[in-house]
Amino acid sequence: MSNAAEDIKKQYERRYQQALHRQSKSGYYEQFVDQEREHKTRELLAHYFTSFENVHFLEVGAGQGGNLPFFNHLGIPWANLNANELLPERILALETYFPNCKCLPGNVFDLTLSAQFDIIYQSTVFTSILNTNDRIQLAKKMWQWLKPNGIILWYDFAYNNPNNPDVRKVNRTELESLFPLAKNKHIKKLTLAPPIGRRVGRLYPFLNWPILQTHLIGVFQKA
Repeated sequence: MSNAAEDIKKQYERRYQQALHRQSKSGYYEQFVDQEREHKTRELLAHYFTSFENVHFLEVGAGQGGNLPFFNHLGIPWANLNANELLPERILALETYFPNCKCLPGNVFDLTLSAQFDIIYQSTVFTSILNTNDRIQLAKKMWQWLKPNGIILWYDFAYNNPNNPDVRKVNRTELESLFPLAKNKHIKKLTLAPPIGRRVGRLYPFLNWPILQTHLIGVFQKA
């Protein structure tokens, strides 16, 4: 396993343990975050697709597949949904709960794929890759796997967490540099800062101002 993949594996394990510790304190936070992200995703994808029945999709670092039902509900057939995952326990969950999608297990850096996807999605994967060159190489691979006019769909945080050295931000400048050949792009700020969002509960929508948002959602289209 490459150093990048081994680092990601260790970081995900620590992040998982931290998430378990926070779970009882999060209240409505995850619900609001998911609803907001899904709404904005629909809005962004409407610029590029009028129908999803022939769309081929790949999620890099798909975890246990929690995002897959959303994309299926958009209209992407299960047979067209592809999910890559590194960790064995998450691969097992993917294969168990989503048997109709195609699981691509293992280190994403080792995958050999053709330009076959209309959408390639990553959510909080790049911030677990601390090495800049590894980020560049993964972005290049994802770009190569896109069909002409296909898109990278991005969701990740743009500010460092001083209490978590296992992750590193991807700000707007770096994000744009990862996909320099994009013919079209949309980038928006999203998600109330987690330390605030987890404390305010139902007040999340009223405090979710751009100045307090910590994540970026974006689309980059291939020529």
